[in-house]
Amino acid sequence: MEKPGFLKVIDDFENQQTDKKSFLRTLKKHVNCYEKEKEVLLELSNDITKVRTKVDLIKVFSSGLKSLFYFTHAVVSLVDKEKQTYYPFLIDREALKIKHRDELPSLLASRFVLDDPFISKAHGSDIPVSFLLDDIINKPGIPGFLKVNYECGIKEAMIVPLKSKMETIGHVLVYSDRPGSFSDDFKAVISMISPQLSSAVSNIKINEEIEFKEWVNEVLLDISNNLVTVRHKKDLLTVVNAGLKKLVKFTHNVMTIVDKAEEYYSVYVTDPDSPTQKFPKYGEAVELPNLVNDGIYDAASDSEGPVVLDMTLFDLDKAPLWFKLNYAAGAREMVVNILPGKAEHKLGLILFADKKGAFDAAALNIVERISSQLFTAASNIAANEEIANKEKEKSFLLDFSHDIAAVRSKHDLSAAVERAVKKLSSVKGYTVRLINCDGATTSTYIYDSTNTFKDDPEFRQMIAAKFPIKDGIQDKVLSNTEPVLFITNEEMRRAVVPQYVRTWSDMGLRKMLGVALRTGNKDIGVLFMETDIVNLPILKGICAQISTAISNVLVNEQLITYKSMLEVENDHLKEQINTIYNAAEIVGNGPEMQQVYHLMSIVAKTNSTVLLTGETGTGKELAARGIHKSSPRKDKLMIKVNCAALPANLIESELFGHERGAFTGAVERRIGKFEQAHNSTLFLDEIGELPLELQVKLLRVIQEREFERIGGKTTIKVDVRIIAATNRNLEEEVNAGRFRADLYYRLNVFPISLPPLRNRIEDIAQLANYFLARHSKNTGIKVTAISSKVMQELKSYLWPGNVRELEHLLERSVLLTNGSTLREIYLPKTRFGKDLSVNQTLEEIERAHIIQTLKICGGKIAGSGGAADVLGTPSTTLHAKMKKLKISKTDYLSQAS
Repeated sequence: MEKPGFLKVIDDFENQQTDKKSFLRTLKKHVNCYEKEKEVLLELSNDITKVRTKVDLIKVFSSGLKSLFYFTHAVVSLVDKEKQTYYPFLIDREALKIKHRDELPSLLASRFVLDDPFISKAHGSDIPVSFLLDDIINKPGIPGFLKVNYECGIKEAMIVPLKSKMETIGHVLVYSDRPGSFSDDFKAVISMISPQLSSAVSNIKINEEIEFKEWVNEVLLDISNNLVTVRHKKDLLTVVNAGLKKLVKFTHNVMTIVDKAEEYYSVYVTDPDSPTQKFPKYGEAVELPNLVNDGIYDAASDSEGPVVLDMTLFDLDKAPLWFKLNYAAGAREMVVNILPGKAEHKLGLILFADKKGAFDAAALNIVERISSQLFTAASNIAANEEIANKEKEKSFLLDFSHDIAAVRSKHDLSAAVERAVKKLSSVKGYTVRLINCDGATTSTYIYDSTNTFKDDPEFRQMIAAKFPIKDGIQDKVLSNTEPVLFITNEEMRRAVVPQYVRTWSDMGLRKMLGVALRTGNKDIGVLFMETDIVNLPILKGICAQISTAISNVLVNEQLITYKSMLEVENDHLKEQINTIYNAAEIVGNGPEMQQVYHLMSIVAKTNSTVLLTGETGTGKELAARGIHKSSPRKDKLMIKVNCAALPANLIESELFGHERGAFTGAVERRIGKFEQAHNSTLFLDEIGELPLELQVKLLRVIQEREFERIGGKTTIKVDVRIIAATNRNLEEEVNAGRFRADLYYRLNVFPISLPPLRNRIEDIAQLANYFLARHSKNTGIKVTAISSKVMQELKSYLWPGNVRELEHLLERSVLLTNGSTLREIYLPKTRFGKDLSVNQTLEEIERAHIIQTLKICGGKIAGSGGAADVLGTPSTTLHAKMKKLKISKTDYLSQAS
């Protein structure tokens, strides 16, 4: 090391390298500088001895040294002797050259090896070492922080070892952006204060450790105090998180509980902020029991304290579901700690971190220290929960008993069971199957209507199907007095797998519990439910009450069925009284209606099948009732079936009836319309809507006059007169393949076509006055006449809805009329003429329009109210048009009023 400046001046004078005068001047200057350095150095030393915090030390260090020497910034690092690494301990952030670099946070959190080409140059030295970065920056192993400093303009660095008891405890790293900044004087001064720096750093470190321990104790005390106040398990981890995350770097946690036999463990409570909750299988992982000896849990069970596990070393294919979900959520390391203490169930705490190395010895010590308090809190909560659960069981069974007592129908029972299931979080779904009358099969009685598969065709098929009792599952349940557990995957390996088991598998139902339903010693059915937790007292209580309720409901439904049948018959009689019409009451005397009356009078007294055709609203049902009331069967009730108003799956039952148990919901025998119409008339309205598969069965009944109820084996013979009606063109339907030709020919024995109202202009006045009188009487509004203007409008309208539309329009108009004469009619906008076809020529359209106008005007051509006036053309022009289009009187006078 070079001598201080003033000693070098003396050497130069003694060696006669300078004269006396210059010597004295230079010597005085250096002595003054030396004195100033001593004064600053003494002040710096005194300030360092007063340092208690990192902030104090960096201020003293930077401000004091920078008054003597140039450098940009300094960093103090500490050595981890055990791991042979060093890490940043103290930095001057304001002067830091790299403070704006993105890498800074990760560099400050990193540890660097002591044998790198940079720090190893001075680690064992007693004196400061400096070097130019250009000389070493490209050497292998250079630490990242040095490269970043170099990129920010640092040219030279100096390492000052800090020692305590002859061991290097750290370093002062000083940087400069000017080469040659670290002179011998600089090194000499920093060497002199390095012991004090070492002491200051040691003291700061000790103080920080003391403060940290005090802070840890304070946080753990807060956690302990807060745990005492916890009453519900869902709050346990919230309290733990709030405190423990201040001390340990973990992302989320979970608590586990072991069953009494110590064979399985499952999740006791989940961190409310756990990222695993975003996964679809989160709920399954929470509820799924896991074997204790799974290679994960047992590793912690054998240890006396917390165990750190590297999650990347486990085979995910063999790991439990909860492990997979946490790994997928980013967890890479975990601590498993079996909580110490004696209780009925072992409890465990698992912490997760998103990177390895997060759980050091200090973290494990902290986890272990809260274990006892957490165990005590959790055990107390578990004991309280067990007491509360027993009270809930009693309350639950009492509430269910009250619900069951009010059950009168299958719907009531289903609602009561669903309400009960919602209260039992362990039950995910259920099905009740009852033994059929044959004693060999079962059918679904009620099922969980809230499941997501309820509209799936396969599920619907399973619900509707009958299954033999002796299938290895249902008979096993019925032969046991205790519930029977079925593992779906195991049942799928059977030689013959029942369809309902396949449906369980498709729905993802892993475990199904089967319980026999009995009243006394008689088996009535089976209850299947998906559940992992079996609470025998509750389950047995539920099943006993369900069995009793089903027996009561079946009896009650039988009574309701009989009552319903009587009510139906009564309704039919009332309908007959209210809607009886005969031919004399059908309004209209025009030529087309006279033809209809003629045909009705011919066929009424026979048993021939009648097919009534015509547009909607033309009066087909009225004609059917007229035929029936004029027939020898008039003393019997005419039975009506609207083929378009019933779902396809109910039409067969409606027509032919069914036996009890024939399908789901068939709780009692039903008498079909054919039986009800025996020795009477069956009116099949909208016959064109009948599905093809039922057309075959209807044809057979018409041909053979006999049938069987659904699910029945007895042939029933009937004497029924058929009247069918349709607004479709059945010939076109036959050609299109939508209606069977043989059925059409059977129905079309005696066709009667009801004319549309637009072809019955001469009847409009009579019909309008008839409906006016009826609705005036019904509403109490006295409207006795229709103005000529309104009547002309009624005759000019097309009436796509026919007589029914006319009746409804008159009813509305009566309600809106103030006086005794109807002067306004609220017709739709479309007027005059029939619907136009795109296949008609312009002349054809013009000819049809003129003919229709002439009909409306009663054949009058000229003058007020004549066709020319209505068409807005001179009568001479209209005559010329008629001649050109070959319109004669026979075209428009044959039906004129």
